[in-house]
Amino acid sequence: MDNDIFEALFEIMTFFHQPQDERQQLHRAGTALEPAAMPIIVRAGQQPGVSVGELAGWIGRNHSSISRQVDRLIKTGWLTEAERDDQRIRRVQLTEKGQRGLMQLKATREAEFSQRIQAYTPQQRAELLRSLRLLAQTLREPKQD
Repeated sequence: MDNDIFEALFEIMTFFHQPQDERQQLHRAGTALEPAAMPIIVRAGQQPGVSVGELAGWIGRNHSSISRQVDRLIKTGWLTEAERDDQRIRRVQLTEKGQRGLMQLKATREAEFSQRIQAYTPQQRAELLRSLRLLAQTLREPKQD
């Protein structure tokens, strides 16, 4: 059963990370961003002051690639550098434009997702929500060695 759960999660992750779909979502949200910028924008929205190194680790791309993408997002007004406690660590956060854009992206994704689950009964939606919250809580907990 664990393999079936993993496979279902993999399908869900794939649904949310299709570059062509992300391009369409970005276009519908009225942005000119590349799909590669989405995880940076999302993480900066979740964690203001996130470092470029943390972004690279979370996204799974090298530091210099993320740094270049961050530079483009700063230049286009989506991100700004946060105050630095340590000058060696570059931290970023969303600007007002970035916050508005993230809200547009979330609304676009939520509308698409809602359309996909519109046939679910209220009971099925409640059960799904309960299960997803439980899983999210479990995944936030530190790993057991």
